[in-house]
Amino acid sequence: MKERNLTFTILSAIGIVLILLGHLDFGVLTLGGLFPYYSYHVMIFVFVAGYFYKEEDEENIPGFLIRKTKSLMLPYFIWNVIYGLLCMLLKFFGFEFGGNISLYNLFVAPFMGGHQFGLNAPSWFVPALFLLEVCNILGRMVFKGSIWCIKKIVMTIAGEIPDMAVEEPAEWIIMAVYLIMGIVAVYLAQRGSVYDYYKIPGRIMLMAPAFQFGRLYKTKLESIDKLPTVIYMGGCLFINLILTFIHVGLAYSTVWVTGFGATPLTPFITMFTGIALWLRISRLLALGMTKGTLTERVVSFIGTHTFDAMTHHLTIFLIIKIILYLIGRIGHVFEDFDVTAFRTDIYYTYVPAGIESFKWVYLAIGIALSQVIYITERIRQIKASKH
Repeated sequence: MKERNLTFTILSAIGIVLILLGHLDFGVLTLGGLFPYYSYHVMIFVFVAGYFYKEEDEENIPGFLIRKTKSLMLPYFIWNVIYGLLCMLLKFFGFEFGGNISLYNLFVAPFMGGHQFGLNAPSWFVPALFLLEVCNILGRMVFKGSIWCIKKIVMTIAGEIPDMAVEEPAEWIIMAVYLIMGIVAVYLAQRGSVYDYYKIPGRIMLMAPAFQFGRLYKTKLESIDKLPTVIYMGGCLFINLILTFIHVGLAYSTVWVTGFGATPLTPFITMFTGIALWLRISRLLALGMTKGTLTERVVSFIGTHTFDAMTHHLTIFLIIKIILYLIGRIGHVFEDFDVTAFRTDIYYTYVPAGIESFKWVYLAIGIALSQVIYITERIRQIKASKH
């Protein structure tokens, strides 16, 4: 595996760990609150998607759409049906989170917010990323077409023969356009104008700068990313320290396009600093990681199968809570277990005796079992191919 791919695999693995830590409300990697997870962790995956964007896909957009539908939406919809059925089963046992199975919850709600069945709520990101990638490739084609039209008009006026070739889009210009779109989305959200169906374009506009940041990093910045680590990471820490001092909070909700307490530009600054911080850490880890070792294989597996952890970790957390609940009932322990929250709040996390460090157990099991689900599926596919 090439170093830069290993770097981004590690970055993806870190990203999914941060997602789980956020859902556990376990701030061990926030650096004392300077880098709250919800100020950048979703954007890590958008950034990675932008980094691996292939310009040649613009030559076959129908093929691109078919491939993205198969790789993103098809598995999402399959699991959405499964979780819909599981949600109905849990309601039979007294659980109250999640909605009922309906055409709306199966095919429309995923694009509205993706929280229709509770347990698979974190996978809201998949439909949102799909829409973003579609809008991005179509937008880039419009951008290219505009450049060609302007070039043709100018050359015609000058009396020259128009060149049909289209130069590579100015990535900096696209970055500026996407950033302006994101700022507009935050500005409108702060004024209560991003609601209901408006959240779909609002979410895309909010995520677009992170996607283009990945593209910009690959095409323009990666080759010159040689700033000494002390200065590089010190700069990220200093910027977030200043922002934390100026603003009450830096976290916000990407899925709901809400919670922006600072200026419309601040979420994108924290997105840049958060991604930059963990990107450098990922690069350092990649340099010190020997290919083929157990550590490298485990990290690579997690980093390349984040879909499974993102989709299933709340279900695994629920299983852990069910086990703790049963132990408490049988052994007459865990008297502080909140049964009402357990049945109604999918994000309720019980830790015995209030010991916060027990959340490491949730994290480890959540990551491990979600990967087992993937391994089980692969074994089933291999067996099927032999018959």
